[in-house]
Amino acid sequence: MEILLEQLMKPDKRCSVVSICGMGGLGKTTLAKKVYHHVHVRRHFDHAAWSSISQYFNVREAVQGILIQLTSADEGHKAKIRNMRDEELFESVYKIQEEKKCLVILDDMWKIGDWESLKPAFPLHKAGSKILLTTRMQAVASHADPQGFLYQPELLSEEKSWELLRTKAFPKDDGRDPTTINNWELLGKEMAKDCGGLPLAVVVLGGLLATKHHTYEWERVHKHTKSYLRKGKGKYEQQGSGVADVLALSYQDLPYQLKSCFLYLGHFPEDQEIHTKALIRMWVAEGIVSRVEEETPEDVAEGYLDELIGRCMIQVGRRGSNGRVQTCRLHDLMRDLCLSKAEEENFLEIVNLQQMETFSSSMPTTRTSNKVRRRAIFLDRCSPLESVEEARLLSVNGDEGANSYVNLIPQNGTYLRSLLTFHAQYSSIIPKVLRNTDWKNFKLLRVLSLERLPFKENNNIPEALGNLVHLKYLSSKRASLPSFPSSIRNLGCIQTLDLRFYSAADAGQPINRFGINKVIGRMKWLRHLYLPMYLEVDDSKVQWDNLSNLETLKNFYGEHWEVQDLAQLTKLRKLKIRNAKSFKELVIILKPSCPISNNLESLYLNKVRATMEETDLRQLSICQHLYKLFLGGEISKLPGHHHLPPNLTKLTLWESHLRQDPIPILERLLNLTTLSLWSNFYLGEEMVFSTNGFPRLKYLSLSHTFSLRRLLVEKSAMRSLKFLGIRMCSSLEMVPEGLRYITTLQILDISYMPKEFIQRLQVINGLEGDDFYKVRHVPSVSLIVENKSP
Repeated sequence: MEILLEQLMKPDKRCSVVSICGMGGLGKTTLAKKVYHHVHVRRHFDHAAWSSISQYFNVREAVQGILIQLTSADEGHKAKIRNMRDEELFESVYKIQEEKKCLVILDDMWKIGDWESLKPAFPLHKAGSKILLTTRMQAVASHADPQGFLYQPELLSEEKSWELLRTKAFPKDDGRDPTTINNWELLGKEMAKDCGGLPLAVVVLGGLLATKHHTYEWERVHKHTKSYLRKGKGKYEQQGSGVADVLALSYQDLPYQLKSCFLYLGHFPEDQEIHTKALIRMWVAEGIVSRVEEETPEDVAEGYLDELIGRCMIQVGRRGSNGRVQTCRLHDLMRDLCLSKAEEENFLEIVNLQQMETFSSSMPTTRTSNKVRRRAIFLDRCSPLESVEEARLLSVNGDEGANSYVNLIPQNGTYLRSLLTFHAQYSSIIPKVLRNTDWKNFKLLRVLSLERLPFKENNNIPEALGNLVHLKYLSSKRASLPSFPSSIRNLGCIQTLDLRFYSAADAGQPINRFGINKVIGRMKWLRHLYLPMYLEVDDSKVQWDNLSNLETLKNFYGEHWEVQDLAQLTKLRKLKIRNAKSFKELVIILKPSCPISNNLESLYLNKVRATMEETDLRQLSICQHLYKLFLGGEISKLPGHHHLPPNLTKLTLWESHLRQDPIPILERLLNLTTLSLWSNFYLGEEMVFSTNGFPRLKYLSLSHTFSLRRLLVEKSAMRSLKFLGIRMCSSLEMVPEGLRYITTLQILDISYMPKEFIQRLQVINGLEGDDFYKVRHVPSVSLIVENKSP
């Protein structure tokens, strides 16, 4: 760490490249992340960006991501960046690194050609900015900067290996007798030696041992570890084989259900953050997970996910405000193991068009395709014009060109259980293949994901999908569709139905037209329903009481439907209502006699058309399990904190137009970790955060409020705060004095604020602004001037 920090922060005559090079599992990415988040790095550089390159990456997407991070772009600016031409993108990234001191991390670069394609985005002649690159290939590091600094991490010593293994295998003191602990330590030290000093092997083995609570179990692991690792000892280049066997040992130790759950992760592309909510529902749809006593299948699946994480087989991406894992990922080596075992057990087949010289080559053979149970199709990430082979086939041969891809989907789908597509937004192939597929052969299909597919006006999802009578999971999220086939009403076993598609006909705000009542009326097993964000509703009445198993309902249209009709949905946990007539409508489902009030975990009310009264909001207090609340619309007055949900962890107020300071009430919500106050939530001039208020708050965002002039933060207020964002609060005079007492604060994001406000926080020509002393201790401070380039 100290070596890398010294190299990154020393003055150079040019933008130099610092490289971390070594084999997989050596900890390159872990070390780079620690550098990226280090307090000295955050103070030294004006901006920082992280880009995961991996073996297959899209240059345009990488440069877009770097620019968004370096500019702290909001949603409007992100859209502008995505519409830039390639030369504009490269020029913008180049310019900001010229004008500011920037650090860009390029993680997991595999090829010299990848560096060459990104190189024009970096002002290599300019002093100040730096690049940190991680790679397994020393040639890549040497080529990127022959004069740059190359750091090669060493394998762990036996002592360090044991120290790391002990940390993972003994997470806490559980009161075992000293004799048992001594025996385990003797076994552990021998196993640590056999890991060959590779951190990943040690961590995975430690995760395995952490689940063992008897000496005979440790002895059994010890016996197999020695035999599995023996062949990989001794040579640096051969360590990978030994590690693979350590990972295989961890896999072999999994219970039967967890093996299938782990192998299912192989569907997802390398380095992709996997949304656990969708993953869990796919597990359930496939029958991998089933109900256990009083628990729902989803709750059981979440337990399985936690166990895989605890065994260090899955890495956590993001967690929600309530601590639940929102995204996860597989380490590259763990994914290699996953795919190897999936192929070995005929569990899954990957069709990766990114690895083929032409789309029609290397297609699966009929022999393997006919018996495959699961298939994931990785489409080209290039734009249509760049996808030369696809464009040529379609332009010359039309549908006959699409026939060259016919084996993408097995024509005899008797054995197929899951079919998922990825990177589909630029592909014109899959819609045509879907149309030419005989869906009568896919009677046993359980999971079908058609996310982001670009269907045209004359090419829609085929009506024959209605024949998939065993389908339990269907997603068209962010697909571009003319409409959705009404035949899906025949999907009587469906559990998860995601209809958040966009209208292909409308380039502006999408309007989706289909008879919702005809579609969902028979789906008595439906548990999770996501309706389009913009929906033209017909006059027919929706029989909501037919959906007695529904747990999630997103985009219920309050202006067209009656909230009281939801009272029969006794299992409802998550509810999102758009354009509700008034909050009073919810009273019928928020009274003690209605089971919904006891089950509800998440409530999202957007654009409530009538003012929400204090007496009505008091009804929320009976929702004991409600942890996430979004209130969008005018509020006359907030009820006292004891009339709000006691277990609330995340709260958003939007367009509330409150006339009294909401903080004295909200800061007494003891479990609140995330608070977002947006868009004229308060019409007063001053807010006061008092001593001992918000004891668990970690994330606070204030945005688009134009009357607020003063923030007062008393000592010991918000003592757990990690992130503070202030955006477009143009009347705010300065950051509060009390910020200097919040030692936990890691990130301060000040965006689109007046120039005078920003200057008070800057150091210009060695002169500190008037407010700089308040934020001196904050590792990461991002400053963007109102309506100007950063």
